[in-house]
Order: sequence, then structure tokens, then C-alpha cells
Amino acid sequence: MKNRDISIIKKILNYCIQIEEAMNMFQKDFIIFSSNSVFQNACCMCVLQIGELAKALSDECKLENKDIPWKEWCGIRDIFAHQYSSLDIESAWLTLIKDIPILKSRCVSLIE
Repeated sequence: MKNRDISIIKKILNYCIQIEEAMNMFQKDFIIFSSNSVFQNACCMCVLQIGELAKALSDECKLENKDIPWKEWCGIRDIFAHQYSSLDIESAWLTLIKDIPILKSRCVSLIE
């Protein structure tokens, strides 16, 4: 993998960790998430950044790591960026609790 891709993966991992920290700070509570704009903004901005970084990965990296849905991460970035004021809170929450831990784990594996 190219050094540039490794650097991008490390940044994606850092955003996953930031989401994890926010989730822990707010007790991984959907009720709090659905009513707290600070919690929402902290997490959703990180997801947006992950999608932006996924777009910057080389095609080679994406092909070598097809088990990570890079295209979907890029797509979710667009949803979070362009539909933010009407974002489906439940879908965002599912991304945070289901997809982020998987992405974090895969990024750790890629870096090692």
C-alpha cells in the first residue's frame, strides 16, 4: 500500500476513535443522540470526514481492500453533507454503532 494511502487510513482511524470517544462520553445512548445537537454534530462531522478521506484513497488501495465498502463511505459523506438538516437520525445512529466499529477494526488491520 502506498504511503499516502496509509496516511489516509490513519486519519480515518482517528475519526473512528473520535466517534468512539463521543459515543462513550454520551453513554452510547440513542435518546441523548436524538436530542443533543452537540453529540450529533461531533459524530456526524467525523463520518463526513471519513467519507471525504475515502474519496482520496487510491483506486489500488480500494481494489486491494474490497471488503471495506469504500463507495458506500463516499456516498454516506454526500448524504451527511447535502442532507444534513434533514438527516435520518436513526440511520445515522446505525452507522455509528454498527459500521464505525467495523471500519475501525479494518483500519487497524491495514495499518499493522
